[in-house]
Amino acid sequence: MSNLPGKHWGVDIGGTTTILGYLANDGFKTVSTLQTIPSEGPEKLLTQIRRTISNIDDSPGTIGVGIAGLVDRENGILIHSPNLINWGRFPLQERLTDIFRCPAVIDNDCNTFAIQAIDSGEIPSDGLSLLITLGTGIGGTIIHNGTILYGTGYAGEFGHMTVNVSGEACPCGSRGCWERYAAAEALVRYFKRTGSDLKDADPRKIAQLAEAGNENALKAFEEFGEWVGVGLANLSHCLSPSEIFLAGGLVKTFSLFIEHARHEFHRRCLYKWNVSALSSCSDAGAEGAAIMGRALSL
Repeated sequence: MSNLPGKHWGVDIGGTTTILGYLANDGFKTVSTLQTIPSEGPEKLLTQIRRTISNIDDSPGTIGVGIAGLVDRENGILIHSPNLINWGRFPLQERLTDIFRCPAVIDNDCNTFAIQAIDSGEIPSDGLSLLITLGTGIGGTIIHNGTILYGTGYAGEFGHMTVNVSGEACPCGSRGCWERYAAAEALVRYFKRTGSDLKDADPRKIAQLAEAGNENALKAFEEFGEWVGVGLANLSHCLSPSEIFLAGGLVKTFSLFIEHARHEFHRRCLYKWNVSALSSCSDAGAEGAAIMGRALSL
């Protein structure tokens, strides 16, 4: 076992992937990327996380976790997660403290991503900004003068604002949620609707085809971008932010959909377009969780 006691660990639990690592003197060190399998429940994933951390650090200093869903930060409970079915009301913070015998803290995964972006200076410390993560679902964070605004505790669930009142059913229990139209599954759905016979289509494969000029893939990204624009227009009407930042797995395809999003935004909104993609890497959420955990020791 390595002699690395007292590290500040961060874990980012998404709907398909879990990333974990720790803060080091020269930056954040990603240790492992695990597959998130929602149907297996949280305990199996916690066992994998425990084994991974214990192989490196037998006495963690703190552990912070960002997780996709509604989080009761005060009590450390995952209330509900549409992409982590049957994980609701799980006392994640308590379980982490029991397992690692150190202070633990949890928050929504988009918020931990925002913490990293604020800490690194990618999101400015003045003005009102929005961070939106596009991936398995859609996450959101409202940042005012460098501070996350939580409202009554759950502000930023942009993915579950209604954009189509009679639209697609959502695992959250509603219909027509934005993430049913501008997240990974939606992109795949648009592509399949073009009549493509590609088996096992996923966003990465569709992006590769689009970059090669495939008409079906380009049409899928056009529709995807239009729905991104619809949501951005709604948020601009509600909050009038100075800047909107996009992050998450699908932002790797930014160039394929952003002009369609911009066009749709201007069809629906008179506000200034000030949307950009963050350069943060895929472990930013885990790093933000570690920074959040480190604050417990200050």
